[in-house]
Amino acid sequence: MQTVSRLFGLSRIAVRQRMQFRFDFVMTLIATLMFSLMYFMLWKAIYAHSSAQTMPWEQLITYVMVGQAINFARWSPAERAPTYAIAERVRSGDIALDLIRPVDFQLQRFIEAFGFFAVEMLWVNIPALLLLVYVLGISPPAGWAAAFGFAASLFIGFLVAFSLNSIIMMISFVTTNTFGVQLAKRAIVDIFAGTLIPFDYFPSALRTILEYLPFQAMAYIPLSIYTGQLSGAQIIAALSEQLAWAIVMIAVSRLLWTQAAKRLSINGG
Repeated sequence: MQTVSRLFGLSRIAVRQRMQFRFDFVMTLIATLMFSLMYFMLWKAIYAHSSAQTMPWEQLITYVMVGQAINFARWSPAERAPTYAIAERVRSGDIALDLIRPVDFQLQRFIEAFGFFAVEMLWVNIPALLLLVYVLGISPPAGWAAAFGFAASLFIGFLVAFSLNSIIMMISFVTTNTFGVQLAKRAIVDIFAGTLIPFDYFPSALRTILEYLPFQAMAYIPLSIYTGQLSGAQIIAALSEQLAWAIVMIAVSRLLWTQAAKRLSINGG
């Protein structure tokens, strides 16, 4: 019970930290809507001049717009803030305070990131999704099964995204600076997670490769469930695949943590 109380306290602190910057939420929401409108016009032009329509227009634009609304798998504060914060704490030496706390270091980061994610979902992602549905006419989930499957898939996708960021955190223990690594990760995830471009538009050989990588669990699977590309037993299979990737990624990040902690050099402080 004492550990649960500590974790709850850490989560509450993370939520309060994010709630202090409400103007940031407003600007993030505006930026999300601006990018969504830009991608809406871009895909509308592409679709209008395409000789072969791989996906129906309504399904395609719903996929892309919802991908922009959730956005956490690519570059949201929920997934980047803990990574940059840890890199800064490694450089300053304040990381030593985190390591001596009576709670596992990675568990601290998870609770913190989940608090950020929960607040951002309420202040940015859900409002953006509702505005896109009612203003641009984006389709709602393809049924109740798709809605519940999407919610579950979104959470598991967060676990995969956090695990990937946790791996980046471990790199900061060695390099003390992850800015370049973060930019490289962002470029890779933008394409390989399927947020901007559905896998259906990739060459078959590349799509086969991407389906064997963990990035699809961050965006492509949740979006495919939302748009009805996956249904019934396919949703269960997709969620199982996502969960398997989450377990693998968490295991890898834990393994790297045991190695990185041994090589950590505390600077400053």
